[in-house]
Amino acid sequence: MQHVGDERARYWLKIRIGLVATVFACGFVAIVGRVYYLQTVEAEALQERAAVEWDRQVTRQARRGDIRDRNGVELAVSVEVPSIYIRPQMVGDTEELISPLASALDVSEDWVRGRLDTDQPFVWLDRQAHPDTAKAVEQLGVSGLKTTTEYKRYYPMREVAGQLLGFVGIDGEGLEGLERQFDGELAGGTYDMSVTRDALGRPMLLSNTPEFGKFEGHSLHLTVDEKVQRAAESALAEQVEEYDAKGGYAIAMDVESGDVLAMARAPSFDPNRIGDHSSADWRLGPVTDTFEPGSVFKPFLLAAALQEQATTLDTVYDMEGSRMQIGGYSIRDIIRRDEMTSAEVIQNSSNVGSYKMARDLGRDSYYDYIRAFGFGTPTGIGLRGERSGVVWPPDQWAEITFANVAFGQGISVTPLQLVTAVAALANGGRLLEPRIVNEMRNRDGDVVWDKEPTMVRQVLSPEVAEQVAWAMSLVTLDEGTGTAGALEHFTVAAKTGTAQQVDPETRTYSSEKWISGFVGFAPAEEPEIAIAVFVDEPQEMRYGGTVAGPAFAEIASEALAQRGTLPVPADQRFQLGDDPPEVADSPDQWSAPASERTVMLPTQRVLDHVPADSGDDSVVPNFSNLTLRQALEQAHKVGLVPRVSGSGRVTAQQPEAGVPVEEVAELRLTLSPQLDTHWIADELSRRSIDEEN
Repeated sequence: MQHVGDERARYWLKIRIGLVATVFACGFVAIVGRVYYLQTVEAEALQERAAVEWDRQVTRQARRGDIRDRNGVELAVSVEVPSIYIRPQMVGDTEELISPLASALDVSEDWVRGRLDTDQPFVWLDRQAHPDTAKAVEQLGVSGLKTTTEYKRYYPMREVAGQLLGFVGIDGEGLEGLERQFDGELAGGTYDMSVTRDALGRPMLLSNTPEFGKFEGHSLHLTVDEKVQRAAESALAEQVEEYDAKGGYAIAMDVESGDVLAMARAPSFDPNRIGDHSSADWRLGPVTDTFEPGSVFKPFLLAAALQEQATTLDTVYDMEGSRMQIGGYSIRDIIRRDEMTSAEVIQNSSNVGSYKMARDLGRDSYYDYIRAFGFGTPTGIGLRGERSGVVWPPDQWAEITFANVAFGQGISVTPLQLVTAVAALANGGRLLEPRIVNEMRNRDGDVVWDKEPTMVRQVLSPEVAEQVAWAMSLVTLDEGTGTAGALEHFTVAAKTGTAQQVDPETRTYSSEKWISGFVGFAPAEEPEIAIAVFVDEPQEMRYGGTVAGPAFAEIASEALAQRGTLPVPADQRFQLGDDPPEVADSPDQWSAPASERTVMLPTQRVLDHVPADSGDDSVVPNFSNLTLRQALEQAHKVGLVPRVSGSGRVTAQQPEAGVPVEEVAELRLTLSPQLDTHWIADELSRRSIDEEN
């Protein structure tokens, strides 16, 4: 019986072993089949899925180029900083993480909870974080909580040239100022890297490390001098604060090259702290803001009158008791004198004398010179938002408007236009394009772009410019209105101004809103620096000499010191008792030499010249080179109303001149800037001859 039992046990054992073997065999076959299926049929799909989850094609922005001043001082740089992110799906219990993470980031727990409560696979927690914050986060040792590096824009000089530089966004794109204007050149290129992750989620490069340097952006080298810029901002802020003013502007320029050495606006702006400012704070006021200049405009009137020989520095004007009636209006002077010479009109800032001088010059000629000095058009500096100002044509001037324009009211200008025109008075009558960017360099220091000094036009003869400088130097002597802007060892040629501003609500001149100005250059005998300072809406005191003069003196002192300028020998300095410099008898005798590095711009003649009228009203006139106003007048004479396209001067007409008017179905005129390399003196002399005839 025992033997039978053993046989049965062995039988069932074999059965069980067979069943187990069968199960294992089936399982093995299934596994082999599954492996085969995954490695053949599903292989491509699985590889794509793995690539999506582990492999990344990472695009990175190269380091942004620096912005430096004329001496290489860094004004804007990019530095590597940590940024903190989290992958919520890789974090276990997020509730346990909230409190320590909030402490490390120095934020509220609710904020952290809101960031983690998301279906997004990737969430930024703190971009461009402080290194201590990143270190505290790393010490938490949480899987999925990581740091990476990004470039952050930093402005080491803080407020210095803040409005000019502008700023960039969190992703490094330029948003304002030079950062925006030259964003493409500064930003550089992007580079791609193939990255995968190991079992612990650590990144590994799948491709060779790119040569990061060759993608870096170019650096901008400005004409600005950081020390002069700092002095301008400091001096301007001091005057604005002292007189509880709304704000102010200050610009310094090299008169021989047009280089802007400083461009300041108050209140200042720190691009490192964008959140502390409003959009009004980062506006570049010296190029975007316009106002009526007031008496600082009078030297341009004197220059025009001298050039046209409508006056001399010794011409005497009756001051009419310092008050003059013009229709239902009156103009008056603060300084009461029975008579003044032209030079004394500038020294004492006489409105009555200015109007009489303008009347002798003539409104058309005065308008022509206003435009010749660059008012009413952009300066060519190329900065975003630059305004042209407003100069109405003389046929729209009432007599009181003509008087107002004579002393700088009734027109609007920018601070940059004013300092550029003052530089033309200082450098022998040459109007230059102002420069703010000198050159652009690559990471190796090679110059890839530069801008040479550029002359727009010759406005005055050197002799007339010297006469104007002599008259302006009287302003800073004891009897003048600008003694606060005088320098101890240098003669300063200057002009003060106090202009009423229009109240936007009443649209009339306000008795409470003024802009106080001081413009000039030094040394007066051998000018190097032109400066314009304006203080907007000062309280209690409003006279330009008192309010803006001290800032002018401080900026000029710093600028001359930085250049190492030596005082002019005493026997060569302008003196009050000296006879004024003589002027050439004819405009044909003058031509101021340009600097060797100055590019002569082929520019449009500014002064209007109307060709002699043929007198034949039966044929189409020759409209070539006429302004729109002149062309309309000529067309009206022959009974035609032209279709006009473009702006500037007439460069094409259809039909041609000489065609009988009766055969003309339509007259078309095309206007564009007309290029001409002849000196403006040709127009000046021709106009003088026409007027004499």
